[in-house]
Amino acid sequence: MSTKAIVLVGGDTRGTRFRPLSLDTPKILFPIAGKPLLGHILDSLILLPSLTEIILIGFYDKAVFEGFISDYNAKFQLEERNIEIKYLKEFKALGTAGGLYHYRKEILKGGPDEFFVVHGDVITGFPFTEIFKFYQSLKSAKKNVEAILFGVKINNYEYFKVLNNSTDRHSFGTIVSADTKVVHYVEKPEQKISNIINGGIYLFDNKLFKRLSNAKITKINIANDISHPELVDEDVISLEQDVLQKLPDDGTTYVYEYKGFWKQIKTPADALIGNELFLENLFQKRLVPDKAIKLTAESGAENGITIVPPVYISPSAKIAENTRIGPYVAIGNNVSVETGSRISNSIILRDSTIGAHSVILNSILSNNCTIGSWARIEGTGLDSKKIAESIESQANIIGIKGTGNITILGSNTEVAEDSYILNSYILPNKSIKFDVRYEIIM
Repeated sequence: MSTKAIVLVGGDTRGTRFRPLSLDTPKILFPIAGKPLLGHILDSLILLPSLTEIILIGFYDKAVFEGFISDYNAKFQLEERNIEIKYLKEFKALGTAGGLYHYRKEILKGGPDEFFVVHGDVITGFPFTEIFKFYQSLKSAKKNVEAILFGVKINNYEYFKVLNNSTDRHSFGTIVSADTKVVHYVEKPEQKISNIINGGIYLFDNKLFKRLSNAKITKINIANDISHPELVDEDVISLEQDVLQKLPDDGTTYVYEYKGFWKQIKTPADALIGNELFLENLFQKRLVPDKAIKLTAESGAENGITIVPPVYISPSAKIAENTRIGPYVAIGNNVSVETGSRISNSIILRDSTIGAHSVILNSILSNNCTIGSWARIEGTGLDSKKIAESIESQANIIGIKGTGNITILGSNTEVAEDSYILNSYILPNKSIKFDVRYEIIM
């Protein structure tokens, strides 16, 4: 049995909402909970014993992924796994399925029995092994199975909409099922039709490519129809609209219902929420690869370092005495945190320095930032209780869309001593010598 995985990684023309972070690092490679988002996906995929190849499809330059792919090839060799990983660049943005069709011969090479398709901008528990076992159980029961959709079951639908920037409409696909068989799929419905949403992970057999070919023919016909009211690009194929919406008609599509955490990463605020969700999940499983746990157990009292888990701290980071770190903090390689500092619900990327007695709250600091002593970098954050109360009273919810009330410092930002930055975006290579509140510094 042979399984392949295709990860849709997007490209440079997307992710504008992720700025200024995407100015330095592609969203798909942005570190969340101490690891690139793409790394979380791959580390879960390689738990599949039948996995033989991972294909990344997008329209970034190939150089973007060279180092990442090299690291994982070395990891596969070390673990004696016969897995190949490659990146295939689209000639233009082809939609969520155009790249699958364009590279269909490459994907089908070697005759895989089935393959996962994964949207690279979501975070979740990535239960690929469980989805695969569900697929096998249906096959064993002599079911005719063409596709498995990863469906996230939502308990509080309105709350979920708010946290996913969907207060105006439902910006995710919705799945209607009966005894796990998908009977209806709607992409971005105008109103709620189910509490199971499309989580952006699919397991297909090879029949998908016949459906993609049919979708391509339909697109060509529409593009050449001069009476059609809209301009249609025949190369762009939507997996959700051109394929998934038609799958239930044949009764061969099933849903794997998932009740764990899930978040789509679109904005920097999403990354901060995602960091919290990942760390909490890893901590509950006691899987945090974490210097913080060691500090708490062995030397926290001795050195005056207080860690409030869950926290990820790179082994190469240096944390001084009388500091307090956590909860929900990820500190990258070669970061220096000086004495008396306080950091909570934040991401600090590599080579940054946090000056003595500084405070970092609800913020993201990009690579090589320097924070002076007694500075305060703060976002007011998302208050879950207030959000829930606002939903209950049907009041307007302020501060969720856009920034989400956080502060972002672009790479190589210097902040002077005693400065205060609140709910602001600072683009890279800036020197801040004054207080900044609710501003974007270009």
